[in-house]
Amino acid sequence: MSVWIYTLLTVVLEVFVSQNIPGATPAVIAFAFSQAAAVLLFYMELKDAPGSVIVMFMIPLMFIAGLLISIVASLG
Repeated sequence: MSVWIYTLLTVVLEVFVSQNIPGATPAVIAFAFSQAAAVLLFYMELKDAPGSVIVMFMIPLMFIAGLLISIVASLG
């Protein structure tokens, strides 16, 4: 249940930030990736996995986040 509450609160925060703060796209992307990480850890049962397994799943998320932030930064 806590993952659902976290996801709901983060979505509300994303909408608030994107509507009220100009240029907050990297922050919104960071919120989205934190949601993805929470869902990954909880529903794929990675919270009880060894640290190396968690890192194996988190590294691609960090690369994608970096790419998205650089693309958004280059657009304007």
